[in-house]
Amino acid sequence: MQRKQLWRLFCSVALLGFSCLVAIILAASHWKSALFWLIVLLFLASLFWFAGELMKMRQNTIRYVARMNTLLERTMESAPEHMPVPLVILNQRFEVLWYNECFADFVPQGSDFFGMPLSGIIPLRPDAVDDGETVEIEFYDRHYLVSRTDYERKTGHAMLYCFEDITNYAALRRTYMDSRPCVLMIVVDNFEDLFNGTRQSERALVLASLETLFDKLLEGTESVFCHLDDDRFMIVTEVRYCIEMERAHFPLLDEARKILVKGRSSLTLSIGVGRNGLTIAQNERYAQQSLDMALGRGGDQAAIKTDSGFTFYGGVSKGIEHKNKAKNRAVARDLHKLMMRCSHVYIMGHRASDLDAVGAAVGIAFIAEQTGIPYNIVIRTESTMASLLTDRIEAEMPGCMISPDAARSQLTDTDLLVIVDTFSKDIVEDAELYRRARHVVVIDHHRQMVNYLDNTTLKLHDPYASSAAELVTGMIQFLDFRDQMPQFCAEALLAGIMLDTKNFIMQTGVHTFEVAAFLRERGADPIAVKTLFAESLDAYRYRSRLVSEAELHGRFAIATETEELPDIRIIASQAADELLGVEGVAASFVVYPSNGQSCISARSLGKMNVQVIMERLGGGGHQIMAATQRKDCTVEQLRSLLIEVLYETEAQINAAQQSAAQDTAQKG
Repeated sequence: MQRKQLWRLFCSVALLGFSCLVAIILAASHWKSALFWLIVLLFLASLFWFAGELMKMRQNTIRYVARMNTLLERTMESAPEHMPVPLVILNQRFEVLWYNECFADFVPQGSDFFGMPLSGIIPLRPDAVDDGETVEIEFYDRHYLVSRTDYERKTGHAMLYCFEDITNYAALRRTYMDSRPCVLMIVVDNFEDLFNGTRQSERALVLASLETLFDKLLEGTESVFCHLDDDRFMIVTEVRYCIEMERAHFPLLDEARKILVKGRSSLTLSIGVGRNGLTIAQNERYAQQSLDMALGRGGDQAAIKTDSGFTFYGGVSKGIEHKNKAKNRAVARDLHKLMMRCSHVYIMGHRASDLDAVGAAVGIAFIAEQTGIPYNIVIRTESTMASLLTDRIEAEMPGCMISPDAARSQLTDTDLLVIVDTFSKDIVEDAELYRRARHVVVIDHHRQMVNYLDNTTLKLHDPYASSAAELVTGMIQFLDFRDQMPQFCAEALLAGIMLDTKNFIMQTGVHTFEVAAFLRERGADPIAVKTLFAESLDAYRYRSRLVSEAELHGRFAIATETEELPDIRIIASQAADELLGVEGVAASFVVYPSNGQSCISARSLGKMNVQVIMERLGGGGHQIMAATQRKDCTVEQLRSLLIEVLYETEAQINAAQQSAAQDTAQKG
């Protein structure tokens, strides 16, 4: 382009000179005079001079461009070598082909990296960064933003990695994140029941001890403490202090249990934490949701609500039985009113329904019958674990039980769906029926899980109750019906209570015996109920073999069955119950296959919370009775995962006990 412009300039000047010469010749009247020829010679000399200057200018331009090209080439060759940013070039095998001086200083353990894999030099997998992408790493207390650029050359494929130091930015970001507000909602579990009958002075002394714990917890922090009510508190603090509490597994829970009421009852707390919200108001909503979740799981624990879900800590105590039945009475009346307004009642339990789910369903069916509303029990009779009870239902209440497919085809917007003995969307008898139902009532005693039934019109959730059958019986007590409860209905409800309490041994309270006495008054025959627990001789042999082949891992008994046996779910749960009778066993687990899944049936005597263990494996349940079903692993793999979780849980418990012992020794 420059050469063309020079020729254009030369041609234009030549044309100008030619035109001027012609003009002079034509205009000259005396062309033979000396002055004329002097002018002509001067013009020609000027013209040649101008042409020479143009040639020299062209040479200078070419010389300047050549020098600049040489300088740029030398600069490009040396600039990457001396750039203040670490650079490294890798081949297709992620081996070092070239690196600059800054990269050599960036890695202090040496300077000769040619041919070495990058992952052996710095903690970075090269394939973790794609072309044009970035990733953040921490190296020797410095933060770097690593970018990658790919090049295709005739000699092969090369990748350039650039390390940008963002330590100052990372420190500023960490300071910002750590100083964001966090909200804790704290409530004393069963406050009214706990302090019922105590003197005002004793209550004030206990609350003063609790506030002393709060002062100790918040000492040295920039926090705000609010006393909302006698049993409710709120703390607004920074995320950094909340994370410290989380790492220590909320020691406030353990310290609160050391406060005794009436000299024997331990005070327990439920804590709801909301953090990572956009505003304080959003964190307050998160904290309230977390508190509801902690209370729904039985209390004495902390639940953290973030934008990615819930995390739980604590939950080791058995909890305190509710003695105030006002809520049960109100729910019973509201349920009766709902049934009066609906056109049909459908009653559903959980998958692989047991005596508790089916017995509670029979109790709800009795309430619907006394209300005068048509009803059906939705159940898969081919997969139930209460086949003896369903056979009696078919004999006593013909046509009452229908399949989920039939229920879905009949369901209308004016119908009511009552779900008993489960609070989880994952294990209801038919999830599609729940999603279609416009009016849903839930009655359950299990500790609340993350994926709980949220689309409910009415719910009765009491994790302190022994069974769903106990809750339903308690509701029937508050309803004044024209007819007495049939003997079959009373026996079905009593069977559910006996199943979940292990014949009134586990998870029993005062109200459990009250409702059992009520059912006995209504004609429930314990001998007839016992027949509902009957099993075949083969099932008895399988269960005996599982128990005899169980292995002990510390305080835990684990039995494993690799073949899918008939009635394996019932056999596994019964084997887990029997293993609790072994000396020194705090919890028992039976791992078995069922319907293409690897399952665990877990039981405990209350000292170990098997619900927390099963939740870590993708399951859930109750503190003393829980389970897990997984499709992504074999029985042996699930058993290995279970053992790993058990050892981790035991280590955490031992560490907490040692820490508590050290604190006690220091105070002493």
